[in-house]
Amino acid sequence: MAVAIVVLGAKLARQVALGTAGVELLLTVWAVYLYKTGNTTLLYFNEPWLQSLGVSFNFAMDGISLVLVLLSAISAPLIIYASFNKAFKNPHIFYGLVLAMIGGMIGAFTANDGLIFYLFYELSLIPIYFIILIWGSDENKARITLKFFLYTLFGSLFMLVALLYVYHHTATGSFAFADLYEAGRSLSVTEQGLVFGGIFLAFAVKMPVFPFHTWQPSTYNAAPTAGTLLLAAIMLKMATYGLIRLIIPMVPDGLEEYKNWAIGLSVLSILYASGMAIMQKNYKLLIAYSSIAHVGMISAGILTNNVQGIQGGLVEMMSHGILAIGLFFVYDILSSRLGHDEMKTMGGIREANPQFAFLFFVIVMGSVALPFTSGFVGEFLLIAGLAQHHAIYAGVAGLTVILGAVYMLRAFQWMMLGGVNSRTQNFAPLTRHEKTVLIVVVVLVIALGVYPKPLLELSEGAVEMLMG
Repeated sequence: MAVAIVVLGAKLARQVALGTAGVELLLTVWAVYLYKTGNTTLLYFNEPWLQSLGVSFNFAMDGISLVLVLLSAISAPLIIYASFNKAFKNPHIFYGLVLAMIGGMIGAFTANDGLIFYLFYELSLIPIYFIILIWGSDENKARITLKFFLYTLFGSLFMLVALLYVYHHTATGSFAFADLYEAGRSLSVTEQGLVFGGIFLAFAVKMPVFPFHTWQPSTYNAAPTAGTLLLAAIMLKMATYGLIRLIIPMVPDGLEEYKNWAIGLSVLSILYASGMAIMQKNYKLLIAYSSIAHVGMISAGILTNNVQGIQGGLVEMMSHGILAIGLFFVYDILSSRLGHDEMKTMGGIREANPQFAFLFFVIVMGSVALPFTSGFVGEFLLIAGLAQHHAIYAGVAGLTVILGAVYMLRAFQWMMLGGVNSRTQNFAPLTRHEKTVLIVVVVLVIALGVYPKPLLELSEGAVEMLMG
């Protein structure tokens, strides 16, 4: 459909893109139904590609991958619809690239072959590169985009080398995940440690975690809002998903030997990014650093290699994706009306537009993990998983809740509370499409916080099988 939109031209680009995303959501719901009823035949596809190298177009969906596919399917129509308030030059190319990127990420989430996973992991870089380069707003967007592309491409080479090393130890000469898992577990602890290091480095750049994070704030700031939403809501989840799909089942001894270093780096990333968020004066950069802190928490929880940590990581991936759409869309609303996102110069927006302030407040509450919001469920499970591993890690990582409350509530106070001023007194009411996006996000945040059981049950069996 990405190609079809380009061919159809600009006139129907928005409608076709939104319709395609809607069909994708319906198909994903159907896939979840098939999985939960045990009719999984249609959830597998395997067609040889490079037979001499043991590479196949091998795709499968289990409870773990379905969580990420569901996140992509929910996010896609929201992201596309949220962009309707912008007039893009060559919209058919823009929406074609958006759909191509989403397709690439879903390919990575469903891949059941190591080389296919790597290819889709890398292919998703190409659309976002052009989205930022062509439609980005920063005057230095060419330099920023090149840095982002080279950072992530270079980091991914370590994963490729690690996968090739494991591949050469497979009995059948195959890149299928099952064969890579068996070969990886047969390696010595030292060899597993090296493979773990290579793959974790690739994912650490993509997530990103400190000190591999330097591409992220500037890239988020330069990207158009739709590009930022794609990056924050879905793309970085390929790396946290990769921790579950590749590292845990393939090199368990290497993970056990060296995971304290990786968890420590993830926890350090939480503290660093939270501190940087507190120091920010601009709202978009604040939520960019907030994203690094949340992903550091997800990484730390998953690497504990226990059920609570992995389940918490999956729930938090879903929650963070939804919240990221809400938080960055709020930026889009603010910048479109005020022309900037400097928080201290705002104030009083609640008086001018109480409906907007209320919806924003609920999203903020989800971000700071208030009970009965989606953020609470994920972070509680992650901290519980870390506590099983080491109480000190859990205590330090748990500071993210306190620090998050500091910078998010202070930002809300600066922007929404107090008296109106000359900049905010005529703050325009929400348009119908802006209201729709924010209400959908708020409903999802509350629904997942009040009733997370369906999501937990969806991934439970696959996580237990992974641990077994």
